[in-house]
Amino acid sequence: MKTGIKPILWSLLALAMALFIVVPGLNVLALLFSLVPYTLLYTQVERKSFAVHVIVIMVVGCIIIDPFVFLSTSLLALIPSIYMGHLYKKGTPSITIVPKMTGIMLVLLMLQLLIIENVAGISLLSDLRKTLIELMNNAAADALLPIAWSNEVAESFVKIFLDMIPFIFLLMAFGIVVCSHYVARKLATMEGVVIPPFPAAKDWRLPRSILFIYLLVYIMQMMVDPLDTSFLTVALANLVPALSFLFSIQAVGFFYYLAHNRNWPKIIPVLIAIPILIIPLFSIIGILDAAFPLRKYFSKQT
Repeated sequence: MKTGIKPILWSLLALAMALFIVVPGLNVLALLFSLVPYTLLYTQVERKSFAVHVIVIMVVGCIIIDPFVFLSTSLLALIPSIYMGHLYKKGTPSITIVPKMTGIMLVLLMLQLLIIENVAGISLLSDLRKTLIELMNNAAADALLPIAWSNEVAESFVKIFLDMIPFIFLLMAFGIVVCSHYVARKLATMEGVVIPPFPAAKDWRLPRSILFIYLLVYIMQMMVDPLDTSFLTVALANLVPALSFLFSIQAVGFFYYLAHNRNWPKIIPVLIAIPILIIPLFSIIGILDAAFPLRKYFSKQT
């Protein structure tokens, strides 16, 4: 285990990234790569030394900014980083690490929201609701919306959006884990920690059972009132886009497969992947790829 300057540098970076969370412009980058310093620190020192580093970081951070803000942001990075560092030490494959870590990050994000609401007394959802209604009403007043507008319509749109907060948090958790793991794995590998990489993008395929689950959930969503407040309605409102996102990832794999099979330049599937992951409609390509042997039909015969 390393006991030199590198653990100190990772500790300083962990402190800096927790501070950057409150700096506009830097907070997004700090959040996306927040797991990197603690994960690498955990893989390079013994547990007792790791605890000492963490205590020093927490004390210094609480002196610099508000202790509640610093601790809440630091723990959001520290807790999953410890587990990711543990998985790194075990040599767990990336295809196992990312789903597990995404689940942990999702739970922690939801818990942090509850803590802020109930402990700090800051109603983020209420503030967000008021902001969204104000923005939509202003847009309606400026004739920027193509439909007849009223407060009831605004409330309906806001309710649907707020019901999808878990899915939004899922995307946030996935983004944090993927970005942090990509960088941390590269750096950990340079230090001799072996973490098997993801399968090549051209081999990304979902089990066909996911297709049937998606169809069932989609049909159920069509049968419920989107303005209903029941748990089932909220669950379906999050399950459908979550499953659609999985098929978007399969669609990316489909184009990587074509690029490999037809010897396209490497930049082409990367450029194609950007709109696929941003625009939900393109998930239909992944659905078709799961339902039918598209790769066989579109591939160059050898």
